[in-house]
Amino acid sequence: AIVKKQISRLKEPCLKCVDLVVQELSNVVRICTERMSRYPRLREETERIIMSHVRSREQMCKDQLVLLIDCELA
Repeated sequence: AIVKKQISRLKEPCLKCVDLVVQELSNVVRICTERMSRYPRLREETERIIMSHVRSREQMCKDQLVLLIDCELA
C-alpha cells in the first residue's frame, strides 16, 4: 500500500517532464530554423512538420507513461 501510494505520486512529475522535454525541443527547433530566415516559407513548413511530429510523439509518450504507471499499480 505504501509503495502504491509512492508510485501513484510519480504520474504528475513524469507527465511534467515530458512537457518540459517538448518545450526544450520546440526551442531547439526554433533556434535551428532561424538559420533559414532567408527562406521564410521553407522555415515555416519545416518548423510545422517537425513540431507536428514532436506533438504526436508527445501524446504517445504520455500514454505509454500512464500505462506503465497503471501496470505498476496493478
